[in-house]
Amino acid sequence: MEHGSTFDLSTENRTLGSLSGKLIGLGAVLAAFGLVGTLLLGMLEGAFDEAPAQSPESAASHGESDPATAASAAQQQHPAAQEQHHEVIHGFVTEWSIWHPYLVSVCFFLTMTLGALFFVLIHHVTNAGWSTAVRRIAEGVSRNVVLLALILIPIVTPGPMGQLYKWFHPDPADEIIAVKASYLDYDWFLLRLGCYFLIWTILAWGYHRSSVAQDRDGDVSRTSRMSSFSPLGVLLFALTITFAAYDLLMSLDAHWFSTIFGVYIFAGSVLSFHALLALIIVWLQANGRLTRAITDEHMQDIGKMMFAFTVFWAYIAFSQYMLLWYANIPEETIWFLRRQSTWMWGFWGWMLIIGRFLVPFLFLMSRHIKRKRLAITIGALWMLAMQWADMYYLVMPQISDGQHFPFKMVDVTIVLGMAGVYIIGLALSLRGHSLIAERDPRMPESLAFENA
Repeated sequence: MEHGSTFDLSTENRTLGSLSGKLIGLGAVLAAFGLVGTLLLGMLEGAFDEAPAQSPESAASHGESDPATAASAAQQQHPAAQEQHHEVIHGFVTEWSIWHPYLVSVCFFLTMTLGALFFVLIHHVTNAGWSTAVRRIAEGVSRNVVLLALILIPIVTPGPMGQLYKWFHPDPADEIIAVKASYLDYDWFLLRLGCYFLIWTILAWGYHRSSVAQDRDGDVSRTSRMSSFSPLGVLLFALTITFAAYDLLMSLDAHWFSTIFGVYIFAGSVLSFHALLALIIVWLQANGRLTRAITDEHMQDIGKMMFAFTVFWAYIAFSQYMLLWYANIPEETIWFLRRQSTWMWGFWGWMLIIGRFLVPFLFLMSRHIKRKRLAITIGALWMLAMQWADMYYLVMPQISDGQHFPFKMVDVTIVLGMAGVYIIGLALSLRGHSLIAERDPRMPESLAFENA
């Protein structure tokens, strides 16, 4: 709805200005703290120790002994021993490595970034008015996808891949991974990841470039072209985020599969981005930026989206659990059993149920909470913490077959260091142009927006 009159944007402080230096400084401090903390604590916790010696079977699977010799040895095993060997074959790596918390952090920031890209795309698909005032911030966040691609590079080198993904060096007797070998191929894996990030980069940087150009020339046709391309962009986004979720996270256990897993990751992505968006706006307004362009009405709608995707995430999470548990197929249920095998992982699961659904559901229900800056800040920080906890829950229970809780301090220092780098990237994306899409034809509607 549109009520009242808009104001002259020229009177609004709408550029990052000197705040970019503050952001870069904060990011540099966090990055340095995270790096030093990871190195020091990692050495104390043995994070950089060499991997334990491999068994003959494992060595054969890594190509460190003659395959014919390994096959002959397997044939000479007692039948009972062979049966036992098959019983302990896992589709995942059971030894902790520092690349596990690194992957948790990468996925945490990648999901937020992809949530921003979806925000931009769906804004143009629906020709939304209210979100025009905050869209430029979403465009800036989405451009960090290039930074995430660079951060991801160390993981996809052969060494870390072997420490993360069992399919990279599969057990010769693993028939399940053998069936999936055509898909779980290293070269094919790299090619897919490259295509995902290329598509995301083209979308994020293309929409941002066109939006900023419209500030200069006021060409209304740019809005029409962005809206026309957005349905295809949403389709590409849906496909890429789904398969990226399969490749980076679901294939950590190559025996397990869930056709709803991509939607699960999508729900967390959109939810975590809106939490990040609320924090960015509160920080900008606390420093005198966009104090009139973004109002309590906009904050209430951001809170509505957080509330909506809290419910949607819970629905998808329950659907995935209920359907797989009811089907009672061992390859599917073992993933959940591993996360219920110890009291600590059971506690972590209940923490997500209560902390990611029940608490924010009740907290965000009131419109007054959504309109108060302090309250929405607390809620947003909580939701980001739950997003990280969710990524941790997806990655870490593979360690020791879920029998141990592998938390180390480097789990915290790595995410802090990566947060610093992410903040620097965000500052670079937002500086040098307006923080608001000044000449978008829907801007007057957005400035005058009021909730019904």
